Amino acid sequence: MRPIVWNESLSVHIQEIDLQHRHLIGLVAGLQNALEAGERDALSGVLRELNTYVREHFTAEERWMARYDFPGLAAHADAHEAFVENLLRFELDHLAGQAQVSDELLDYLMAWIVDHVMGMDQRYARFFAEKGVL
Repeated sequence: MRPIVWNESLSVHIQEIDLQHRHLIGLVAGLQNALEAGERDALSGVLRELNTYVREHFTAEERWMARYDFPGLAAHADAHEAFVENLLRFELDHLAGQAQVSDELLDYLMAWIVDHVMGMDQRYARFFAEKGVL
């Protein structure tokens, strides 16, 4: 499985958000490294950090969207909420010994991040550019 590599096609042209996206990609890479090394404690720590960080990141994105009246805010926030719920459920199952971090989870995380950034996030980036915000 190949990790996500940051490139300009992932940029939303908002430095704060681009830096956060890079950090999220780094956290998923850390999860992949811990999985490959078989480090269960490290996996738990990265999952916890990922859960915390996505909330901070999503709050920042939604703040930008609210500030500039992005019409897709509600749908975007719903997508964020669903992702947070899935990730939290997985973390709790992992801590209870009911789920293992696997390549399947990593594939899900990587696909979700890329699809979300390339799809939903690019929509607000275009909206901001059209409004002259960027």
